[in-house]
Amino acid sequence: MMITEQELVERLQGVSLKRLRLWVKRGWIAPAETSAGYHFSDIDVARLELVRQLKIDMAVNNDAIPIVLSLIDQLHGLRFELKSLARAVESQHKDIQSAIVTACEEIRRRD
Repeated sequence: MMITEQELVERLQGVSLKRLRLWVKRGWIAPAETSAGYHFSDIDVARLELVRQLKIDMAVNNDAIPIVLSLIDQLHGLRFELKSLARAVESQHKDIQSAIVTACEEIRRRD
């Protein structure tokens, strides 16, 4: 579901249209842009809520916001990769699954 800038501003407390557009300009959020203006997906809304919390609730400075967002993006990417790997392991024969678990345990013991 996509929502407009105005709908988003009405939804997020403490986020003005000016502030929203500034955050988009800084690249913290990348909504779809149409001739009617920006439209925001559910993921954009969640990211905006995170930025709002960082800026307004926690007073994180502007230089730190891209770093925090990048780290969160990396974390989500790694979670996706781990889920994919877990599905691939689950699709293997039990002997192969057991060998993978054993190898992981050995690696953990060494590290």
